[in-house]
Amino acid sequence: MTEEITKHIPQAKTVTKSNAISPIWVIPIIALLIGAWLVFQSSTKENIFVEVTFKSAAGLEAGKTLVKLRNVKIGELTEVKFTEDLSEVVVVMELTGISSEILTDSTRFWVVKPRIGVEGVSGLDTLLSGAYIEIDPGKGGMPMQKFTGMEEPQIYQLGNPGTKYKLKSNKLGSLSRGSPVKYRGITVGSITRYKLIEDHSYVEIEIFINSPHDKFVSKHSRFWNISGVNIELNAKGFDFEMESVSSLISGGIAFTNAYASDPSPDGMTQINENTLFTLYATEEPDIEEKVSFGAPIKLYFENGVSGLSTGAPVEYKGIRIGTVINVGVEESKDKNNIITFAMIEIEPERLPSNVQEEYLSQEERVKKVYSFFEHMVKQGVRGQLQSNILTGKSLILFDIFTEQKDARVIYTDNYIIVPTVAETVAGLIKQINELLARMRSLPIETIGGNLDEAAVNLNNLIKSLNAEENGMTGIQINETLIELNRAARSIRVMSEYLERHPEALIKGKNRE
Repeated sequence: MTEEITKHIPQAKTVTKSNAISPIWVIPIIALLIGAWLVFQSSTKENIFVEVTFKSAAGLEAGKTLVKLRNVKIGELTEVKFTEDLSEVVVVMELTGISSEILTDSTRFWVVKPRIGVEGVSGLDTLLSGAYIEIDPGKGGMPMQKFTGMEEPQIYQLGNPGTKYKLKSNKLGSLSRGSPVKYRGITVGSITRYKLIEDHSYVEIEIFINSPHDKFVSKHSRFWNISGVNIELNAKGFDFEMESVSSLISGGIAFTNAYASDPSPDGMTQINENTLFTLYATEEPDIEEKVSFGAPIKLYFENGVSGLSTGAPVEYKGIRIGTVINVGVEESKDKNNIITFAMIEIEPERLPSNVQEEYLSQEERVKKVYSFFEHMVKQGVRGQLQSNILTGKSLILFDIFTEQKDARVIYTDNYIIVPTVAETVAGLIKQINELLARMRSLPIETIGGNLDEAAVNLNNLIKSLNAEENGMTGIQINETLIELNRAARSIRVMSEYLERHPEALIKGKNRE
């Protein structure tokens, strides 16, 4: 009975509690994990402190000025202080997100700010955002943490492929940073910097040739200055040359391989970075310098060497074969007279091929030159001074004088002496006839008629202005001239102000 009553009594169901985590805790746990990861990352992240020295801290401010790599923030300035002698400033930067391996002696820093120069306007974006420091990691080198900052933005940097070269020049002229470097008239690079070398013997100009154009710079490349206008009176006459209006204003450099002595693929291989080239004044190499070395020859002139100077060309039938290296006087053998002479150098490369064989030593090639002249003198070749009646300059000309065959070359210890003949009147008359022929070819009558017409028109204009000086025309002209003068003065003042304060293009002029 009892068992039957117990059977009908409801029994409680026992439920075992599950160990599963409630879904409501998932989000806090994920947030906790992310936070822990960020803390771990922060604790293991490498914060690098570096010091960079600049001449000035203009535009730089601790806690505000950023450090960027290709326009991506990688740090900021934490401190700006002076060096011990107060001559420069040191900025301390904290860099994050980069490896210390990129900080080597090839790493460079510079300040990016608004600049107006020959190369154009740059850094305009910093007018609103403020100046920042750009870093270029460079390639390889020893680890460093203290650097000297660049005072100018660098044109070449990692990610801007190309090659640096150096040029040697006696003077800078109108060249400046940013002046173009051209190849076949196309801009392929620019001047990045220049300086006097330590002994001040020449100016070293650094250029950067962009890729792929840099592969055309070989050991045979010739660089010359295309700046401004080249006007020269020389033994040849009157030369005028100007590359372009832009080169007249900003200067420029050009290079070519047209004068390569070895045009084979091996000879035209790209030359190594930082190779030093000579910067010449002209494109053609036979104008002012010799090809390699020269064989010295002495010439005596009984009638003087008027108009002849160092650097003057030496020619054979109109083809340059050498250069005058010295002009002077000395006593005659009997010491009763003073005679004039010219020392010249004949370059083997400019003579027939049997004289310029490259396998010969320099001494053997000089002997070949002397042997060549010994043979030619027997055929009647003589040296002659030839004057240019237009410029007053002279050159030395070798030519065959059939009536002059009873002379010979005289050998000395250091050079040979080649006989000469006096300049003839016939040569001067020939020059005069050529000059007259050119003058006759000019449309003198047409030019004269145009000048007469222009003079009449100018005279009529002057009379008209004089007659109306007290009228409206004269008043308007005077007012126009005054306004033009004011406009020119305003433009000049504005240009000078913008040069000092380029930020005024956006912010306006500072009224303080």
